[in-house]
Amino acid sequence: MSEVQGSKYEIFKIISANGGNSVELGNDEYKEYGAPFRIINIFFYENILSPYITGVITIQSTLDAAVDQNDIQERRGSLHSALPLEVGCRILLKVKDSLGKGIDYSDESDPFKQLYVDEVQIVSKNSSMETVQLRVVSKIGWNNNTRRVTSSYKNRISDSVRRILKNELKMPNDMINVDSSSNSYSFAGMTKRPFDLIAMLARQTIPENTANPGFFAFETRSGFNFVSADSIINKEPYEHEYWYAGGGKDKVNDDRTNYEIATLKTQQDQNLTSQIRSGVYANKTIFFNPASYKFTEIEITSEDLKLFKDPKFSTLGKTPETPNILKDDMNEGARYHRVQTAVLNIGAEKENIDVNNSPELYYAAGSTRYNILFSQRHTITIPCNTDLEAGDTLLLDIEKVSDNKEQGPDQKTSGHYVIQSLCHYFEPEKSVTSINLIRDSYGLHFAKNNKKRRT
Repeated sequence: MSEVQGSKYEIFKIISANGGNSVELGNDEYKEYGAPFRIINIFFYENILSPYITGVITIQSTLDAAVDQNDIQERRGSLHSALPLEVGCRILLKVKDSLGKGIDYSDESDPFKQLYVDEVQIVSKNSSMETVQLRVVSKIGWNNNTRRVTSSYKNRISDSVRRILKNELKMPNDMINVDSSSNSYSFAGMTKRPFDLIAMLARQTIPENTANPGFFAFETRSGFNFVSADSIINKEPYEHEYWYAGGGKDKVNDDRTNYEIATLKTQQDQNLTSQIRSGVYANKTIFFNPASYKFTEIEITSEDLKLFKDPKFSTLGKTPETPNILKDDMNEGARYHRVQTAVLNIGAEKENIDVNNSPELYYAAGSTRYNILFSQRHTITIPCNTDLEAGDTLLLDIEKVSDNKEQGPDQKTSGHYVIQSLCHYFEPEKSVTSINLIRDSYGLHFAKNNKKRRT
């Protein structure tokens, strides 16, 4: 791996919760006192399972780091007591790293381009210095908790999600990335928080390709995403291939050293019992219609050209196979491994009632899509690259365990992976990116489906 580079804090400013006081690194006002504080490290998190960005910042300050606005003599004190450093403070942050575009949350006029202190913890304190850890969130992280959705929505789910993001969370258009859905749903806000409602809708949403029901709702530096598993899987991978030499000492004298994987750990590599229990290979769903008092049963198995054997099912590797032991079991009559129940959502506005967003379209296959996508989980550490975001795909070249290294990469473990979550770790002396990767199948070759559902 190439020599780990540090990061430069181009802007770091803390503004008090009431907006009346602030401190900033590099401000001439503090030169006679030396640096008012020092940033020990910054953790910056994104996750396709988290609707907003979070972070942790550790700061060490002297006891004369800020002017106390409440002190008649305007004496100086520590950040925690004099600024004061407390929940609701704003953080303006701009970090530049050697490989990516950096992190920029320094626009004082745009609240969506700032970070907000959610929790303050004093790690240590003595007569001359204190160490404080701040947990920060993006604007929509706290804004979600101050809003309740009371409006009613109808038409396509994707259109409703856009309205919630714009009307309830006041997000600008350039921050909203929503995939079009093929199904509609009429519902009331029920005074739920916006993201609680959006998370509920994500599980019920069918993209224009009906083979992969289920959406993800998450925020990255580029904005908020409400996108399907298909959209993530079919995305073009990051322009540079990452490679892993198994911890060897191979030397590469070109830019490829920037894309060498320092560590690779397997967290999970398939679990047959878990997959059987979650209904990946076969499941049965029983639906109850409260209008007719009738039950409908739907069985789905991987051997009936459904689930991942559907021709429209997108995968990151080769199409998964059903183990022979399960095929034999199904041939002997075991047609389902998991049983689910659901009540059809029907209205009362008209005599001939239609099912409102019928769960028959998404309920049975949705849980399978989520479970199989997370069937493989790996963690890698690479040189800091702030161009990467959660939901991106990476192409990995993993060295084959063999005496003959000229045979090329491992055909099974190499291939395309989805970034489920990442952490950019910044220090002045070193910065790295730690990534959790997921994949639904093995192999270098993948099955893409860009066809839209016929209407």
